[in-house]
Amino acid sequence: MKNKHGLSILSFIVILYMLMALLWWAILLLRHNQEIFNLKIELLKEQQQNILGISEIDIVDLEHYPALMDTLKREKNMIVGEGVVFGITLIIGIFLIYNASKRVLLASEKQKNFLLSITHELKSPLASIILILSTFVKRKLPYDTIKELSNDGLGESIRLEELFNKILTATRIDKAYEFNFELVDFSSFLNNLVTSFQKLYPDGKISLNIEPNINLKIDKEGMVSVIKNLLENAYKYSPNSKEINVSLNSESDKIIMTFSDHGIGIPKEERKKVFEQFYRIGNEDTRESKGTGLGLYITKKVILAHGGKIEIKESDSGGTKVVISL
Repeated sequence: MKNKHGLSILSFIVILYMLMALLWWAILLLRHNQEIFNLKIELLKEQQQNILGISEIDIVDLEHYPALMDTLKREKNMIVGEGVVFGITLIIGIFLIYNASKRVLLASEKQKNFLLSITHELKSPLASIILILSTFVKRKLPYDTIKELSNDGLGESIRLEELFNKILTATRIDKAYEFNFELVDFSSFLNNLVTSFQKLYPDGKISLNIEPNINLKIDKEGMVSVIKNLLENAYKYSPNSKEINVSLNSESDKIIMTFSDHGIGIPKEERKKVFEQFYRIGNEDTRESKGTGLGLYITKKVILAHGGKIEIKESDSGGTKVVISL
């Protein structure tokens, strides 16, 4: 934020300085042009006085006065016109440079946040696995304890695998990822995924409203990623109420899938930004929630590849409602 604020102030100072310099340059040119015109008039008067032998001559009566006035006006218009064009070009140029610099700073900030989050996401499960394995090596444990610790280690290993898969998918999805579309019973497909998720998070409560026998051509791997990301987000960002509402309905020529939660919600001004790669709301140094800023980026890419649309709205409870139309 300090960098962006400093960049705004610097850009404003540069624009102000350049415009003031441009204005001063224009004033000097106009003054110089007027002085040249006055000298020409004086010279012309002297010539006419010498020729006619008259001490006083009205400049309007001079033979070349109209031509000199036309030249003066034309040069004034040229100076003003070039100054305006130069000023507009200058402002546009600085504005474009400012925007480009701002994009670079934002990209740098997002990548910094991504590295911080990845470091945290990797360290936590690795530390748990190392601790579990160290406990196995150093101590003799009863079978029940070994089983419990093994399940914990397995869970952390699965979490690491999912993290690596998410990073790999994000790097491949723009170029190397190949979508494999096949016709499936999407109602059953969604129901099975939600059921599997419910088993992993038994403290969550998922309310289903799935219209049966909806067939759809999908890329299974990509759609699994979409549904898991949205369910995990709904669960993760609902600290008080773990209730999630999932619905699937057909409306004319579209299939509408929604995920609603009772969580903290997403501010309106952030709802488009969260689909950007590495973007996460808030600062990574103070954030408590886990994540990499890749889930919703992958989700949108997959939905777009299916010819669909994804929107984030406010749920009836003030939480987040994700609406996907396919």
